[in-house]
Amino acid sequence: MAKINIVGVGPGSSDYVTPIARKTVQQAQVVFGAQRSLNLFSSDIKGKFFVLTAKNLSASLKCAAESVKSGQNVALLSTGDPGFSGLLHTVLESGLFTTQQVNVIAGISSIQACAARLNISWDRACLFTFHEGNVTDEDKDRMVKCLKNRRDVLLLPDSKAFSTKEIASFLIKAGLRQETSVYICENLTLENEKITSCTLEEVSAKTFESLCVMVIKTNTK
Repeated sequence: MAKINIVGVGPGSSDYVTPIARKTVQQAQVVFGAQRSLNLFSSDIKGKFFVLTAKNLSASLKCAAESVKSGQNVALLSTGDPGFSGLLHTVLESGLFTTQQVNVIAGISSIQACAARLNISWDRACLFTFHEGNVTDEDKDRMVKCLKNRRDVLLLPDSKAFSTKEIASFLIKAGLRQETSVYICENLTLENEKITSCTLEEVSAKTFESLCVMVIKTNTK
């Protein structure tokens, strides 16, 4: 059975692309992905490829569904891991594919790369994503509750909908100490990677790169 393979391509560097991701792309007849993701597989793509954008996402998924229906294997490149702020949710919600037609190739997410850089054991951390304007009062309240219960928070901000600056200001207004420790990890695994150690107060007055992970630590031991 032909499938749509949602391929996690890692946080950005080609060093973090897994062998099975490359193999899956090599075997696909059709590949969809953002230009930055396609660049990681320039020597692996053997079939047709299409540049994926926010504007053509819906049309691209319909094209992918038609390709699968015609018996072609499709690779859909998803930044990081498809299951965390990736394309898996979008594919499942589209209603264009059966469960049997969907195959997920796990990738290394920026959250994982961030936790590794900072030596964080993240099995007890609280994870949030505010990408694509996915900002709800429920998640904001849950984030405050996690921090007040002294659990570290790792999150993906959205530079337009809920930026690092806005998150810091919100948390201070919600009662978190201005001196709370924060790390901003920008452009992880890339040549211009930068990790900044600061406080909520400092973050509330600064602007950071859109490709970043924000870590709020309640336990600095």
